[in-house]
Amino acid sequence: MKFKTIFALFFLLKALCFNAQSLSVIIQNGNAKLASGTFDAAEIDFANAIRLNDAATSTYLDKLKKYGTLNEYQKSTSDMPDGFIYNHDLAVPYFGHGMSKAGLGKQEEALADFEIAITIDPKYAEALCERGILLIAKGSKDIGCMDLRKAKVLKSEKAKGLYESNACSGMSTTFVTSGDSKMGLKDYVGAITDYTSAIQLNSDSIQPFLKRAECNVLLKKYDKALADYNKALKIKPDTIVILFQRGLAYNAASNWKMAFEDFSAVVRLSPNYYEAYIQRGMACEGMENYRSAMYDYSEAIRIKPKDGQAYYRRGLANADSKDFSHCKDFRMAASLGVEEAKSLGENCGPPPEKKK
Repeated sequence: MKFKTIFALFFLLKALCFNAQSLSVIIQNGNAKLASGTFDAAEIDFANAIRLNDAATSTYLDKLKKYGTLNEYQKSTSDMPDGFIYNHDLAVPYFGHGMSKAGLGKQEEALADFEIAITIDPKYAEALCERGILLIAKGSKDIGCMDLRKAKVLKSEKAKGLYESNACSGMSTTFVTSGDSKMGLKDYVGAITDYTSAIQLNSDSIQPFLKRAECNVLLKKYDKALADYNKALKIKPDTIVILFQRGLAYNAASNWKMAFEDFSAVVRLSPNYYEAYIQRGMACEGMENYRSAMYDYSEAIRIKPKDGQAYYRRGLANADSKDFSHCKDFRMAASLGVEEAKSLGENCGPPPEKKK
């Protein structure tokens, strides 16, 4: 009985080795035929390779799909705690099959093959590049350029050249313009979609990150907004406009300490930035540090003595003053057109003296 079992295992291992060798030879032959332009013969080789891998590919894709449905805790306790390990080798026959189909002019079938190859290995630069080429040829330049961009980032020299020659980076501006239009109509979700497309086409530009962050602030999705501001600052560190806008997001999220730090960075870079002092003063009020808030509002008044908002804010921060100096601020703010300050200024001052 033992002899039969060992004999059976021997032949099984031999068969597996033969299949593995056959698979590698089939792919090698297919690649040689692709290089010589005999696409019909190459298509047969890669189809055979796909069939040999069919069971392993099906199991792999089922596992990948299941892993994609897990939450973070489930992922950490699964049999893949360090993440899903992509099997590039399973993607290779589909890529070769797609190249054969493309060579035979069967674009839709080629796209389907490249799609499977990319699903199996999302970092398959060559497959992303070839899919991008076909999509651009079909008229879907925006999506095709996104594929070329991804392939370029993955160090595909072919994709890099094609990305530039197809003016893909310029398409980012088209999406930004579309996003701006939607933002003007208060369609913030639609605008975010466009800004995301702009980022995918040109992630070196800070503009779409800032626009998308602004939309997320308006939707009160502060974490997402802050993530975009952080990405923008990685591209252009210590940029005043990014620091200021991130500070606004922190203030909106009531994260007064971080807002204070951003506005402090702004005034260090630009000591006469009126709005930065106003916003830092508001952050100080949020932390109940009214003395510092009054200092910031005084600095704002120094910069723009004819703007009533700083007088109004300083009056509010100093409302408990014993010398009633806040009353002067409210009256000054009212004289400079701040409507909210009028009633506060009129009803402000020491109580009337008691009659003897």
